[in-house]
Amino acid sequence: MITIKVPATSANLGPGFDCLGLALSPSDTFLIEPSDKDILDNVEERFNNRDNLFLQAYRRGCEALHIQDHIHAVFQCGIPVSRGLGSSAALIVAGLAAASVLHDSALSRDDIFELASEMEGHPDNAAPAVYGGLNACMKENGRYHRVSLPLSDVFHYTVFIPDHEVSTAEARSILPDEYPRAAASGSTAHAIILVHALETGNIHLLHEAAHDIIHEPYRSRLIPRFDQAKDCALSHNSGAFLISGSGSTCLLISDTDLYPASRKEILAYTDPSWDVFSCTISQGLEIL
Repeated sequence: MITIKVPATSANLGPGFDCLGLALSPSDTFLIEPSDKDILDNVEERFNNRDNLFLQAYRRGCEALHIQDHIHAVFQCGIPVSRGLGSSAALIVAGLAAASVLHDSALSRDDIFELASEMEGHPDNAAPAVYGGLNACMKENGRYHRVSLPLSDVFHYTVFIPDHEVSTAEARSILPDEYPRAAASGSTAHAIILVHALETGNIHLLHEAAHDIIHEPYRSRLIPRFDQAKDCALSHNSGAFLISGSGSTCLLISDTDLYPASRKEILAYTDPSWDVFSCTISQGLEIL
């Protein structure tokens, strides 16, 4: 069987709303082989059907190649569902990659990125899932574009995962339909400076630039004890505490690793059911 591995992704990164994304070490792994019918193993019952995103993406990839085919896939998923870590993008990228690899690698990475962004409706998770690292993305004239951005190696990454799902639809519906001009221009400035801070390793500039007014003030209401977790995390580390994607996961980018004592205190401030662990930067889609 062929192995496909796709990383978790953290989108937005504060003011980089819908345009910045980062690939992180938790991943979904899929063992695949051709089959005379579609078979998904080790999948939750609620997702084991024709609407499974992996299967939808596999069919979309086959459609792009003008073929019809079936697949047997064994899921080994390490990315939590509906937590803001790109679980949907991982399934979609994996399904498209499976269609490619089982048919002479007919889709390039750029093809997979374009199709995945089309299925997602936005590129900020698809780009880091495919290419790894830090990416900036946009949609223009019906096409999706992305660039890889340099990332300093001085940072440490810690994810905070509440035992609480937040759907993307809910997280989008809570946002205002309009923003003042000053909010829009201020957010753009913060995003540009955030990218510079991530490249240069300037932790103090990162802390200032990570301030967001577009989505965090609204989406943080959907995350129990968000303010307490943020205050506690930043009291132990310099850096940025961000909502990952649409939540409920939060991401700490800091100048030091989160020591066990800090982790214990943060859980005391939030909830023992939260999962807190360190991550590394991923290099993106792997086919083994």
